[in-house]
Order: sequence, then C-alpha cells, then structure tokens
Amino acid sequence: MGDSPILEDHPDHSGCLFGRAVPERESRAIPTNTRPSPGFRPLIRSTPRAFIRRGDCLLVQEKHHPVKGLYFTLPGGKQDPGESLTDCLKRECLEEIGAEVTVGPLLHVAEVYRLKSGEQERQHQLDFVFECSVAEDYTPVLGCHPDPHQTATCWLTAENAQQLRPDYVTKLFSPGCTRGTEVYLGPHND
Repeated sequence: MGDSPILEDHPDHSGCLFGRAVPERESRAIPTNTRPSPGFRPLIRSTPRAFIRRGDCLLVQEKHHPVKGLYFTLPGGKQDPGESLTDCLKRECLEEIGAEVTVGPLLHVAEVYRLKSGEQERQHQLDFVFECSVAEDYTPVLGCHPDPHQTATCWLTAENAQQLRPDYVTKLFSPGCTRGTEVYLGPHND
C-alpha cells in the first residue's frame, strides 16, 4: 500500500472527536467464516417492527398461509434504500394496519433467518423492534396495501401468543414477561 495517510477519528482530552492522519493500513483477506454461507441470499434485510400494546393486548397482523396456517406478526417491513428505520415503520404501518403510529424507543434487535415459500435460499433479516403507539380511538383495519396472506389486523391477547412469528415475539409478549433490558435477542429461525 502507498504512503498516503487516511483519517481516523479519536477522542481528544475533552471527549470531542476530530480527524488525525495515521499510516494507511495493510489490506487483509476476509476470513472465510465471514463470507455469505451457501443457502443464504447475499444481502441482509433491515426490517423495523412496531410493538404496540393496549392494556394486555398486542396489535398484530393476522395471516393465513397455505403451508404455515394461521399465525400473527408485528406490523412493519422492508426498509427502502435511503429511508430511515422510523420513516419506514410509519409507512409500513399505514400500508398494513391503516394507522399513523408514534414511534418510540428501540426495544430489541433480532436476527431472523426466514425461508420463503418455494425458495431454496434463506433471507437473513435484522428485525428492529420499536415501542409504538396508535391513537386511542384506533380500531383495527386492513391498510391500503396489506402484506401477502394478511387477512386482518387485530388486538391479540397474551393467551394466544404462541401463534406469533417469529418466535422471539412470542417470548416478548408471553404472560408475565418483563422483556428485560437486553436489546440484542440473537438469531431465530422462521
């Protein structure tokens, strides 16, 4: 590599960041264990999700799938290039559940490995679960652009949490669950 410097951020004594010149680092081969695994799509998908509670109920999408059967999911979906996670979540909630949502703090991040019907490759997805709210007078409806297989929007009770997908959502909404302070929930198959 040449002698050209690159800038590196570092804190000075007051805690501020500024750039300083450092020698350019030597290129290293990417270890083979970080390359995409066979059977996975090459890109990771960012998916913000809305965790909307009202009393003991959770606002969910009801889905009927020919293979998976009846199940429930959190509203939210695929982030478009250049779109922030919160803007994506607001758009997806309008499209799927017909509601303007107020997006609150990030609660959890989970890795989801999803095998789409009829496909051989798994989608590696990062779910960003945000605490959200809807207007007090909101009544569940299908939005203008519901998800495939979405048949309804409803308030789900904790007794039916076993039908939530992916499985990490079931754990977050189980009776007596305090959700804890751990943000990263790890990998989950769906």
